[in-house]
Parts: sequence; C-alpha cells; structure tokens
Amino acid sequence: MYREARKKAGLSLEEAAFRLHVAPRTLSKYESGEIIPPPEVALGMSREYKIPWLTQHYCREYCAIGQAYSYEVLDRVNTDPASVMLKLVGEMAEAQAVLQRMLELAVNKNRREDFSDREWAEFTKCLHEFLDVEHTIETLKISLGKWCDVSDLISQHNRKCWERGYASKKSA
Repeated sequence: MYREARKKAGLSLEEAAFRLHVAPRTLSKYESGEIIPPPEVALGMSREYKIPWLTQHYCREYCAIGQAYSYEVLDRVNTDPASVMLKLVGEMAEAQAVLQRMLELAVNKNRREDFSDREWAEFTKCLHEFLDVEHTIETLKISLGKWCDVSDLISQHNRKCWERGYASKKSA
C-alpha cells in the first residue's frame, strides 16, 4: 500500500525517504510490511504523497483505539468532495427524520438500564442514522485532504472552541 502510494505520487524511494526524514532502507521496510511505520511517518506519507486516507488506514490497522472507533475507509464509492457532500445531505435528512423519536425515547432516561429492551432497540436503530452522518463526515474530511490540510482546519476549529469556553485548553 505505501509503495503504491509513493509511486502514485511520482516519488523515488530516495526522494520520499528524504522528505520523510527516514533512511531509504527503512522506508523500503515500511513499504514491504517488514516493519510498521510510526504514526508520524504514516502521517508524513499521507501528506507527502497527497493521499489522505493513508492515515485512516493506518489507524484502523495498527492502533487499538483506531481499531475500536475508526470507520472503514470507503474505497468502493466515489469519494470526490462533491459526491461525498451530496451523500451527506441525504444522511443528514435521514438522521433529522429520526431525531424527534430519539428525543421521545430518551426523555427521563439517565442510563442504559432506564430503557426497556424494545425502547433500546429502537433508540440504537435511530442512532445508526447519526453514525452514518458521522462516517460520511469522516469520509468528507479525508476527501478534502486532496484540496487542503484538514489538520490545520481542525486546529482552527479547536482554537475557536477554546476561545468560546467550550473546552479547556490543555497546557503543554
């Protein structure tokens, strides 16, 4: 996967290794699967090769948190930004359609045990519509990586949240 990504970017092994600040032999081992690249190298490959989904694949494959909480990379759908945005419109409409019912089910509930089995089944069925929205937004973020540095946009968003007092800024 990494070798194909590098070649698609039109970089020689030596040029890519130089840009990634690793030895060519080390990069070759990452590409052959002999060793797993550290996260910062996978991120660098994603940026240098301009293939944003490499980071998502890395997290799904090698990180326990990513394995538990990351969505599958949608590699069998059109992931150009406009197509993903159109998909998002549909997913948001489906989520909006079930929101009122979710609110009705959640009234006076403080924990999972407050739901009957039937209510919980209905609630989670509705919740899947929101997971579809979230997955589509993740796909959009990956897709937009073709056009811009999404990590910079997320940093800007986080600063806005700190400024508005929505989140505590962590000290270094």
